[in-house]
Amino acid sequence: MNSNKDTLGQAILYHLPMVYLINGGLLVLTVGLFPNINKQSVVTVLIQVIQHFQKRNVQIVLLKDVAEKIGYPELGCSQQDMIKKITVGLTIGGDGTLLNTAREISAMGIPLCGVNMGRLGFLTEIELPDLNASLDKLIDRKYQIEEHLMLDAMILRQNRLIHVSSALNDVVISKSGVSRMIKFNVSLDNVLTANYAADGLIIATATGSTGYSLSAGGPIINPLLKVMVLTPICSHTLHVRPLVVSEKEEIKVEMTGNQEDVVLTIDGQTVYSLIANDTVLIKQSPFSAQFIRLNNRSYYETLRIKLWRSEKNANL
Repeated sequence: MNSNKDTLGQAILYHLPMVYLINGGLLVLTVGLFPNINKQSVVTVLIQVIQHFQKRNVQIVLLKDVAEKIGYPELGCSQQDMIKKITVGLTIGGDGTLLNTAREISAMGIPLCGVNMGRLGFLTEIELPDLNASLDKLIDRKYQIEEHLMLDAMILRQNRLIHVSSALNDVVISKSGVSRMIKFNVSLDNVLTANYAADGLIIATATGSTGYSLSAGGPIINPLLKVMVLTPICSHTLHVRPLVVSEKEEIKVEMTGNQEDVVLTIDGQTVYSLIANDTVLIKQSPFSAQFIRLNNRSYYETLRIKLWRSEKNANL
């Protein structure tokens, strides 16, 4: 009799959603999928991911329009409801998809992992040959979480706050089109640090140090370090060099002179116009990006495998 009850109990548990014991309570694993739906190859992988999660009885949600487009309307919901429901986020695309999603969900403290469908995938964790095994690790909670610094960038115009954005990689102030070099002052904690004449300025996190900042001559910084790096773009002053500062410091960039066609770019994805006498404040965000790490691979091994892979292939 007891044996039958045990068997029945096991059968019921098998068909329940995957749950975790958190501080003595049950937390249902609900994965939010964030695909770059513009690529057909992503759709194929997305369906594979959905089917794998369903076999493991994991709850899945997608944005309503995406769910309907791929033939799974029952999984769709609004963005607001999606962020409330999910306990883990999974991007399917490149680094850009992961950056965009991190800005959307970081305030909720939702851990995030990425499936690489891009060219480099330096920030993404899962490669296609390891997809199913990696998804199983995710389901079984065989991972660690890394906290990555995020920035808040604020535009002040005539001492009035007109815009706030969060960034994971970098905040870039640069000229647009064929405009001349721009001039600006930079202060740290209200102490004037430098006067710049350059094509622009990159304020990057350690996570973003391997992006645009690196191309402009900035240093590579371990992403677990909570620092910011100020990297000038084509500076017209030889003594101005990249500067690494504490995450506790507030960076103030004041546009000087008659500036035209100057823009503020967040993570290379969203752009805002600046005018003469605008001030941009950059400081540590109260929220951090929570990245899931499924592998024991060190950051420096990732550098060797991913960042310098294209250089190696170019020399073959």
